Amino acid sequence: MADLTPPPAPSLRHRLEYGAFRLLDGILGDLPWTTVQALGEAAGSLFYLVDPRHRRIVRENMRFADLGLDEAQTRAMAKACFKHFGALFVGLLRLRTATPEELDRWIKVEGLEHFDAAQAVGKGFIQLTGHYGNWEAIALAQSRHGRTLDAIGRELDNPLLEPISLGFRTRFGNRVILKDGAMRGTVKALKAGRGVGFLLDQDALTSGVFVHFLGQWASTHATAGALAARFGLPVLPVFSWPNPDGTITVRFEAPFEVPVTGNAARDAWVATQLMTARIEGQIRKDPRWWFWMHRRFKTQPDSPGPPPPAPLPPEEWQESINSSMEVL
Repeated sequence: MADLTPPPAPSLRHRLEYGAFRLLDGILGDLPWTTVQALGEAAGSLFYLVDPRHRRIVRENMRFADLGLDEAQTRAMAKACFKHFGALFVGLLRLRTATPEELDRWIKVEGLEHFDAAQAVGKGFIQLTGHYGNWEAIALAQSRHGRTLDAIGRELDNPLLEPISLGFRTRFGNRVILKDGAMRGTVKALKAGRGVGFLLDQDALTSGVFVHFLGQWASTHATAGALAARFGLPVLPVFSWPNPDGTITVRFEAPFEVPVTGNAARDAWVATQLMTARIEGQIRKDPRWWFWMHRRFKTQPDSPGPPPPAPLPPEEWQESINSSMEVL
């Protein structure tokens, strides 16, 4: 029987957030893209000055990763990161109201033939990316060009803003799989031959497996890897980044398949490591565009439980990854 209990009424905080959104939406909705980007960078610079907590997290993450940066470079990179994400989040307000023609001018999409190749296999596929560049622009632009996908996401805490967010993400035919019951929705989409998008670069706490990432162990969700290995799915990497002229490049790379040995746990770990390595490779090209504000390395093998984190992968699994990397 359906639950007829009405949802709770929006709180005062929800209404204030909605009012602030409407105000900004009205101000930014018709401004030129370059103006919106400049305002976003200014907002990011301001938050760098007034948000010591996230400033500290960004610097600590950069020091923990093996990027080879000295202290001056770390501080400069951190400032650039804040500017970028200020431009990204403010820019989303403008992208929401952009015409298809404006999107074509602002977002340059390359490699759509790789999307078509992955889809042509007919099994469904894993579309792999991370919180690098502008991941929302990826989904928006590809669906604008008729390459839709299903993406796993959670509802916003604010019920007044959730319909707006959902409308933005599904504007050109993409579909959202809610995290509650995501596995069932994901398998259904894959069996229908659709791609399912995964952002695979956030700390998985104690529910993940440990893979190498930027020179450290990082707890990572293994769902995408397990699905790719279990069903023999192509993995389609796609990344984006901003250009000096204010445009965004979205580039699809050639799809690849993960090795399968019949050992489900090993195959899921190897697939997850290979996917993580692709994200790391993109980050190393230009670290400014990755979301360093997230505490990616928070969970470590010696982190206290309960529950305790997963054990490190066996040595033979780690050794086998080198040959797989060479093939890819």
